[in-house]
Amino acid sequence: MTIDKRATSAPWLLPPIALQILHYLDDADDARAYLQAAPDGSLDDALDALRTLLAKNKLLSLWPMPHIASLDKAYYADPTVVMRALPLFKEITFTSRRAGWTICEGAHAIVLPPTTAVIADVNLEVVGSVREALGKWLPNLAALNIGNELYQDLAAVVADNLSACHGLRTLSLHQEEELDRESFVHTLTAIVATCPQVERISVGSSSYSPVWDCKALLAWLALPTARHLKLDGTDFQDESGFELAMVMLTSSTLETITLSDVPSLTRAVVSPFSPPLPQNLRHLTIIDSMLAQEPGKDDTFNDMYGNGEDDDVVDPPLPFNDGDVAALAAKLSTASRLEGFSLTAPTFCDATPLVNVLVQLPTLNRLFLCDVHLTSFPPLRPLLYLHLVSVTFSDKAIEHLATLLFSTPKLLQLDLSYQYNPLPDGQFRTILRALPQWLSGRSAVCRVNISMAGNACASDMAAALAQTRNSHKVKIMLRTNGVSLDAKKQLVAAIASTSQMALFIDGANRLEEDELKAYGRQLRLQITTRKDHPGWPKQCWFHSPRTLTD
Repeated sequence: MTIDKRATSAPWLLPPIALQILHYLDDADDARAYLQAAPDGSLDDALDALRTLLAKNKLLSLWPMPHIASLDKAYYADPTVVMRALPLFKEITFTSRRAGWTICEGAHAIVLPPTTAVIADVNLEVVGSVREALGKWLPNLAALNIGNELYQDLAAVVADNLSACHGLRTLSLHQEEELDRESFVHTLTAIVATCPQVERISVGSSSYSPVWDCKALLAWLALPTARHLKLDGTDFQDESGFELAMVMLTSSTLETITLSDVPSLTRAVVSPFSPPLPQNLRHLTIIDSMLAQEPGKDDTFNDMYGNGEDDDVVDPPLPFNDGDVAALAAKLSTASRLEGFSLTAPTFCDATPLVNVLVQLPTLNRLFLCDVHLTSFPPLRPLLYLHLVSVTFSDKAIEHLATLLFSTPKLLQLDLSYQYNPLPDGQFRTILRALPQWLSGRSAVCRVNISMAGNACASDMAAALAQTRNSHKVKIMLRTNGVSLDAKKQLVAAIASTSQMALFIDGANRLEEDELKAYGRQLRLQITTRKDHPGWPKQCWFHSPRTLTD
């Protein structure tokens, strides 16, 4: 008779709710600490393997969604541990930056459990086909992004590779060159015929691609599975734009609309002559950055977005203006079930009329504004996530925003980051006065992303951190410009007087980072180095004393 050694040696195993708690943790450090705190013998085989995997590979991107590069490296070092832990991963992200991953291709490839979904990004210039790239993982494909610089017959790619992917729900197609109109129609036709279960479609091009035939896209929108649509640079002109807008706005299934650099279609959607936003719509994103130029550059529209097919002249679109804001505000006023709204308009138009309307939307919990101007800010108390990126404010608007921070019952994330010029010192200090009370009153993990310039602002930020009395974890990313090493040390020192707080200073060079690490160790801070993505630079995080387990 076979005896389960684990069952005889362990007094008890953690109940199933332990796994639910683990999946609730979206931070690798938190997951590692949670598993390490479990009594010896209380973890089942998969959880025990995951504890070992996370403990041995702190620099790899393994939780909550492991990246193929990190997972493949861990598999090469200890395949048994990875295989035992594999059922705990709900999703795995896959990229084809190079051909061949041991874990999913060749003789040593393993078959994924059916409960694990694969989120894949495939470059057809690197691998010959989606089937070749994913190997034994193809049946688990749930989301696929196909990117290519040169022309590819994407209709053939869809028909030849995806017919067996019955779990595929998201399909994104992106091309560097201007999108071929005939290929666009054939590809969407193939998607409708081969993958009618796909719920989310994204079509994009790095070059502005005007289209005059929307019939293939209308066929997909007519499917009962059509839930999410994103168009990036693929603009529908004239009558086709109005026809597509009419169908989108009368759809009974569409939950997400993302319009990125498609000015003609965007104007058709926000037009007062088109239907109101549908009640089933949950998320609306509008990006109108076609005329945006980096400082010091004088690129014209045709330099950036091509000259049109067959050298046709493409007239530059009108910038997003006050009239567009008013029309969009009127549309939003009827979207009573909208949960997320995002607007990027680098012309710095006044978006105040628009945000004032958002008070009427009781379900709105996520707001993203970029490159707009605000003269006031309403009390959007239901918000959970507030991103105000490169936004300019009047002093009155900043006071209103600070008032919201003092009183908000739900807000968990605040982003006040800037690519070039951060908040003026006076406005920055107004926000800092509200920061400690907001963070101290939260009952869940909070995240702050904020930019600042100069040593004086760094000193004020350090004082605000020291005043915070949070009961839950707080993660702060500071983007610094013109801040000395001594001022950065002051920020690190402030963490020593906090609890459950983590700080990353963006803007410290390698030598400064080494000095900050040494200084942090003197203060007995926990220091972790990690990557959110294998292709991204490492981040050095400073944690409050006793925040993490060793």
